[in-house]
Amino acid sequence: MREPSTSTPTRPVASAHRSDVQGLRALAVLLVMCYHIWFSRVSGGVDVFLMLSAFFLTGSLLRTAQRGQRLNLPAHWARRFGRLIPQAALVIALTAAASWWLLPSQRWPDIIDQGRASLLYRQNWFLADTSVDYYAFNNLSASPLQHFWSLSVQGQIFILWPLLIGLAVLLWKLTARKIPLSFIAGAVFGAVFLASLSFSIRLTNADQQLAYFHTGTRLWEFALGSLLAIALPLLQKLPEVLRRYAGWAGLAVLVSCGAWLDVQGRFPGYLALVPTLAAAALIIAPAAAEKRNPAYLLSFGPLVRLGDLSYGMYLWHWPLLVITLELLGVPQLGAFSGLAIILAAIGLSWVSTRYVEQPVRSFSEQAGGNFSWRPVGRQVIAAGLAVLLAAVPLAAWQQSLDHRAAIAASQSPITDNPGAAASADWQPERTALTLPLGTELDDQWQSPGVACERGPSPEDSRLAECRQSPDATRTADVVLVGDSHLQHFSVALTAAIEAEGKSWVVLHHPGCRFGSPEDAAESESCANFQVAASEYLAERKPREVITVGTRTEPEPDEFGRTAAEREHIVSGYREVIEPLLEYGATVVALRDTPRYNVRIPDCVEKNKKDIASCDAPRSEKLAELNPLHTVTWDRELPGRLVPLDFSELLCPEGTCKAVIGNVLVYIDNEHLSRTFIKSAAEPIARGYRQALAKAADARR
Repeated sequence: MREPSTSTPTRPVASAHRSDVQGLRALAVLLVMCYHIWFSRVSGGVDVFLMLSAFFLTGSLLRTAQRGQRLNLPAHWARRFGRLIPQAALVIALTAAASWWLLPSQRWPDIIDQGRASLLYRQNWFLADTSVDYYAFNNLSASPLQHFWSLSVQGQIFILWPLLIGLAVLLWKLTARKIPLSFIAGAVFGAVFLASLSFSIRLTNADQQLAYFHTGTRLWEFALGSLLAIALPLLQKLPEVLRRYAGWAGLAVLVSCGAWLDVQGRFPGYLALVPTLAAAALIIAPAAAEKRNPAYLLSFGPLVRLGDLSYGMYLWHWPLLVITLELLGVPQLGAFSGLAIILAAIGLSWVSTRYVEQPVRSFSEQAGGNFSWRPVGRQVIAAGLAVLLAAVPLAAWQQSLDHRAAIAASQSPITDNPGAAASADWQPERTALTLPLGTELDDQWQSPGVACERGPSPEDSRLAECRQSPDATRTADVVLVGDSHLQHFSVALTAAIEAEGKSWVVLHHPGCRFGSPEDAAESESCANFQVAASEYLAERKPREVITVGTRTEPEPDEFGRTAAEREHIVSGYREVIEPLLEYGATVVALRDTPRYNVRIPDCVEKNKKDIASCDAPRSEKLAELNPLHTVTWDRELPGRLVPLDFSELLCPEGTCKAVIGNVLVYIDNEHLSRTFIKSAAEPIARGYRQALAKAADARR
């Protein structure tokens, strides 16, 4: 029974249907798609989409309360998620199937995890926990489900927002309706807006990747939409000409802001105010579809109809884009291929809306027939069945990967996967799996010893990536310093060092070749690392230093250089090594490993019947003579520089191999697998001892 109202009339929240706002939804998702596909940038369209969802939600619930009707929150949640989940579950299920069929197996575990997180509306927290950089979406390793982060935030808000509105309604009733509901709700969402925006600015400055996915940094965007819904009747009383010009300015800013905003390092923060306030200006603008108003463009019939499909368009465009980039092997699409992705997303959205969302909604809302369930129960059942549609295949997929991993673990490293230890007459078992499995490549990075926390540990934040021998309690005898091409030898080298009774420290920085001014120029952290590493070596004066002394480059070479010209000594190597030789250190200079222009695991997976097609002649990868043999100094130095070359291990008999002894040599196009390095422990240790012997002979 509706309670009689004896209070001051409450200012109504605007409720008239506006086709231009529906067109704005379509524009927002089109901006997201275009900027993703062609510009590899964030457009701000997602922020507009989030704001609009709160605009509609708040307006609907407040109008219900103002009419004196009870807010049935369970029914609201059931209806809302009963509409959202079926399409999302369909996209997750079909994306998982396409990924299993078309994407490399290395991507499978992450896709399974992200599929589960997306179904539970916690994808944003999964990406935050795994330190995913959303701005790297144009590379070939992006997940086809990564875009569910925003839908997860939206789903979390769809649970929270009705509770906040319910709180506002409760306070309204406690005041005997003497204070307008719109005023109370405005105060609630105003507080949320200020608290969330300040938190967003602080966290964006401190940890931008976490801020991008954090629900708390996005609450203010929803609060802005709610405040707009509440204040719209008042804002529409502003002079029409002012609202018109503000609307046109908002349209121009919204379309272009993705091109000129520096979102890469400062989004969301305060910069997200730009697209959201631009969209707010469009909503405040006159709604009449006249040529002088921006509503004339936004009310364009096809654009309005796309607004009805905007949810599905967003769902479909990203997996289509990521899988297409993978299949074509390119980082970005051209004009026509990108347009094809947009048209495909629109078509699939129409199909999934017409044949999934609408029938499910009809089933949930209609009464009678052979079913006696109430609509809420039907909506819960529909959503639950949709979740099962995606959850069961994901679980089965995970179980198959676990079974395959168990088989791989049972194989013998001697007879099935000897790697570099394979004898000349070794023949692989046809049933033996090649190791490491594609699904386990992320575990192949090498981190020997323990984190530097005592003994020779450098107390310098510039040397963040530091490992040491477990029993190191004094200044290390050997320091290994360099980038990932040093790291991928570290397990075998540190074992060889320990076998000699020596302690060691590994100072490592990804993508930062020790002595390379080019790497230092590209990264401030690399420049700091190189300075700190040189200072550390000068202070500690270890007896031995191991570095990578050359650099190789993949073919084909755009400048037409030969392999000999593409392999060269690190340009600043002499300058960083000479001080070490001056105090008498032995510097062991590793020769760089061959690089490829394709990912070796993917090549092997695609060419299981002809793995040799992934091999390459040594002459295409390396110079005939190790460049380190040409290094000389004008004066005699106490220390010695000795080259250490493992190219024969990687390129036996003149061929650089993708697989040796049924073991993948590489985990990508340039980094060696830990499994292979462990199999090569003996020849690597032998090479290390021989290098030291050469240095000792040179001193005599």
